[in-house]
Amino acid sequence: MIVHLLTRLTITVLILLLSISTSANATPILFDFNTLTDGDTNAKVQAYMQGVLDLEFPGIKVTVTGAGAEKDYTGDRHVVGPVSNTNTVKSKTLGTSDKGVHHDGLDTFLVNKSPSDRISIEFSFPILSASFDYEIFPDGTCPKKSNTCKETTSNWPDFTFKADGVAHFRALGILPGDAGTYPNSPFSGPFNKERGPQLLGTSGDWSFPAGVTKLEFIDWPRMIGIDNLSVTPVSIPEPGSLLLFGAGLLALAARLRRVRDRSMS
Repeated sequence: MIVHLLTRLTITVLILLLSISTSANATPILFDFNTLTDGDTNAKVQAYMQGVLDLEFPGIKVTVTGAGAEKDYTGDRHVVGPVSNTNTVKSKTLGTSDKGVHHDGLDTFLVNKSPSDRISIEFSFPILSASFDYEIFPDGTCPKKSNTCKETTSNWPDFTFKADGVAHFRALGILPGDAGTYPNSPFSGPFNKERGPQLLGTSGDWSFPAGVTKLEFIDWPRMIGIDNLSVTPVSIPEPGSLLLFGAGLLALAARLRRVRDRSMS
């Protein structure tokens, strides 16, 4: 009889555990940063991200360092873009596009703020995947391929993405006009070619089967940006599931006590 009862109790525990895992929320969380305003500080960036998390997982924390909010930064007017029918150039940036697709108006994105060379975001729970838009901004210090500014030197614009300290990809800026990019910037005007290497891209989906907690977006000697950061957390039990599990454990304990009392009487 005791063996039969223990078997039934084991099955009950497994059912409770299964109910927790299946009720957990593992859908992606999107940070589009659009409620931030131009010039917002790192503290406000962290408060925004914490607010997004609080809606889904109250009590879960995020720590942000090195970040600031931007809307209209154009790399000292060196960011390339389309030429209008009035022969003016409008830079295409993270503020004027989502997933590489142009949109009207300006939205908010994150940049690394001096003196930090990176944006660091650390969660108090593991995440299984991440994706984002990114930009390598140009300026006048690296105007063309030369002995002091080429792909083999540290001065060439690049972007590195790390998760828990491991580099998952590195992108290099490309010369305007190469690979189908726009050749002109507001600085160069519509009739001359911009010479500052740069890149506007999307990361694709990066998976972390073992889970990671810290994401780093690292710049070249100047500035990089990110936008539309999407992360997928590990399954986190919902409050109702935890209450169910706790109630089940209490019921099991009470039943075991009754079995013990009967065997001793």
